[in-house]
Amino acid sequence: MSDTTANPDLHRDYLALIKARPDYERAAAFYAGCVEEEYSSTAVARLLARFNLHNLPSFNFAHIAVDAITDKLHLNSVTTEDNSLDVVLDDLNDMNDLSEAFPVLLLDACMYGDSYLMVWPATDESGDPTGVTMRSKDPLTVRVFYGEEDPNAKARAIQSWEEGTKQSLVVRANLYYPDRVERYVHQGKVPQDAKRAKWVPYSADGVPASIPNPFGEVPFFHYRTARPYGVPLHANAYGPQLAINKLITSHLATVDYQSFPQRYALTDPSADLSGPQGNDFDEEHPTDGWDPESPGESQLDAAPNALWNLQGYKEVGQFDAANPDNFLKPLDRYIKAMAQVTGIPMHAFDSTGDAISGESRREANEPLYARVESLQKLFGATHRRAYQFALQILNEDADVTVTWLPARHVDDLEGWQTIKLKIELGIPKDVVFAEAGYLASDIDAWLAAAGEQAKTTQDVTQMNQASENGNRESDNNEQSA
Repeated sequence: MSDTTANPDLHRDYLALIKARPDYERAAAFYAGCVEEEYSSTAVARLLARFNLHNLPSFNFAHIAVDAITDKLHLNSVTTEDNSLDVVLDDLNDMNDLSEAFPVLLLDACMYGDSYLMVWPATDESGDPTGVTMRSKDPLTVRVFYGEEDPNAKARAIQSWEEGTKQSLVVRANLYYPDRVERYVHQGKVPQDAKRAKWVPYSADGVPASIPNPFGEVPFFHYRTARPYGVPLHANAYGPQLAINKLITSHLATVDYQSFPQRYALTDPSADLSGPQGNDFDEEHPTDGWDPESPGESQLDAAPNALWNLQGYKEVGQFDAANPDNFLKPLDRYIKAMAQVTGIPMHAFDSTGDAISGESRREANEPLYARVESLQKLFGATHRRAYQFALQILNEDADVTVTWLPARHVDDLEGWQTIKLKIELGIPKDVVFAEAGYLASDIDAWLAAAGEQAKTTQDVTQMNQASENGNRESDNNEQSA
């Protein structure tokens, strides 16, 4: 008897995971530029296949909608108010290679819309704890489910993957609850019908099929671009990218005809063909005097003053090739449309256009900055909870602070002139520097150093002034004497 009856969550959650996979796979395909083109006409498809253009890799612009965001999502630090615990966090980073894994996790979150970080105790072969594992998981194998009453509370999570192929195929699935972990296995493909599914508890590796979870929390932390599940940042770029693919493929199919136009000749049924054609020859002995090594010169001479006598033809000409503007102008428009629907500045898609810099560039980037800062809050809150859970596993308790590198950053002359003007107008320096995109810790250090320098300068000035007053008083006393 299947254990699905004992736990109805298993099969339902597995089907939900499988159902979500095609959308995630489509997001990855558009990011990688591996989207297959669909043609309304089978004749067109056959024509493109003949020119080996049916599998042409796309000119991918859609990934820019993701990369423009992730290029500005840089984690600066994860700290606590306790220096000793900061060392523990650094050890966690080193043990789990998070400096390399976390950027990949963020890219997955932006590309798929969802990604996960699994936090769980690390153990040795005897089962003794050795630390904490923190592993990035993609949404193709993991899905978190939320409570009906409280949509922000994690109810459970499923992780499923396949092992073996064909006859040896098995499907593994683990269910994670706040109080336990249940492990199952299914021989062969899993049917849609729950009654036909044959899930059984898995313990073949020597680990019990049910493991206690003493921490009271589902150990997966969900990085998402929206709630309850995210949306790929380039989802709105799918349509323009498909149009771009079709335009470029169609254009390349006509390139040969632009380089070598097709020519035609209209015959004249009433033409007199009795005269010589090409080199003169005897109709009864056409090979007399003909040397295959030197066949003679053709009448169709390419000299500027030559006259081509094409007997039997009424008219010759060539078909006009497709105008490249019919492809290139719509291409520019679709790229512009991609920038508009994704909210990414046009100069991110086309760096060859009119160059903008300074305040104009920052203004054009404002929607991009706002999106990055929004994601920093979403991802930062999840990252903070993940690290706090890791400390909980280690029997430590502390508030964790996650700091990102600012999305905005002023580093040009025009920007610094604006900063100087704001300070002269009386706006506090810390406020001005924060608006310019500098870290609070750096600002505090700068202002502290500037304050010390100002204090030192004031002390030296006072000492010099006191010395001058003393010298002046001594001179007056000498004059009086």
